[in-house]
Amino acid sequence: QTRCDCFGGAMKVLFVTHHYLDGFGGGTFASRGYINAFARIADEITLLCPVRGDRMPESIDPSVRIVPVEDRRGRLAKLARIIAGRLHRYDDAFPGELGKCSYDHVVFDTCYPSFRMIAPAHDAGCKVVTIHHNFQLDFVRDNTVGPLRAVMSYWTRRCEREAVLKSDLNLVLTNTDRELLRKHYDPGRRGVIRVLGVFEYSQRPALVPPPHPAEPVFVITGDLGIRQTEVSLLDWTKRFYPILAGLVPGARIIVAGKNPAKRIRDLCRDYGFELIPSPPDMSVVLSRGRYYICPTALGGGLKLRIMDGLKAGMPVLTHAVSARGYEGFEGFCLFAYDDVPSFRKGLEDLLCAEVHPADIVSRYDSVFSFGSGVERLRNLLFE
Repeated sequence: QTRCDCFGGAMKVLFVTHHYLDGFGGGTFASRGYINAFARIADEITLLCPVRGDRMPESIDPSVRIVPVEDRRGRLAKLARIIAGRLHRYDDAFPGELGKCSYDHVVFDTCYPSFRMIAPAHDAGCKVVTIHHNFQLDFVRDNTVGPLRAVMSYWTRRCEREAVLKSDLNLVLTNTDRELLRKHYDPGRRGVIRVLGVFEYSQRPALVPPPHPAEPVFVITGDLGIRQTEVSLLDWTKRFYPILAGLVPGARIIVAGKNPAKRIRDLCRDYGFELIPSPPDMSVVLSRGRYYICPTALGGGLKLRIMDGLKAGMPVLTHAVSARGYEGFEGFCLFAYDDVPSFRKGLEDLLCAEVHPADIVSRYDSVFSFGSGVERLRNLLFE
């Protein structure tokens, strides 16, 4: 099989996700979009999802039948399972749900819940789709420390390879992810890998960009408690902030996001950056900025935090690692760097950009709106 030509006819979908759907975060945001898009396309859809206590998924299409799966085991038991290569909680729930209904499609959201589950899905006569949110092996290497890093790298390599080679269709967020998966697991290109991208999880009224200040205010957002953000922001402040401070007198930096690590809190205090921990409404923070910066130089996939800046109508300066998936914006309102000379050039281009905020928002909508995502998914499933 060299084409994904097997998704015709009625669709009864079992969707299995690795992400908690009751809060915020990039993975949660993207997963909601995929679930709700499948709900628009499929005739019936059931969702297997992790839950914590009574915290049920939020912002999921009402047509979706939700089967919550709670893991009550303690930390040591969970660690023992990881060491043994049990990377998800669906050993019993998935086969049980598969036997209850005549599903014809199973969708695994990330490679983790697909591990050792693709064969049972095929045995039940289902076509399998795996959605890769990034090149997971890089993500693990960049965000895991200590002895668990080697263990997680080993099992991630195993399950990612199995997903690529055995799924009927692999969907990825960026062209870079597709090439990395092919390079590491599928040089013979036996697997079917297509670029889906990411998109919002609901329809909404047209965006109206907020009025931005005339002063040079730069906004940095994201999860401030994860390693890739912490390491990247510390390095950016040391290597690149002096260039910005020299080129833009009076520049102000706002750093906003959930769970700021101690080193980030100390950094903001020492450099005079305004820190806004876990803001209840990020749009209010974004309305105070004129430019958006994404300093994240680690991790894979598409950095959804850049969407914050774009949908607020702000031009973006980002590390090249975080520019993946935003090719349609580069040179228009997004400028990438990977060293000191390219940072200086990117900053100068950012400051000289004469693009109107409404034009940035319009292009954002054409790529990241829920409607555009549903259409892309439909085309990939039925190509």
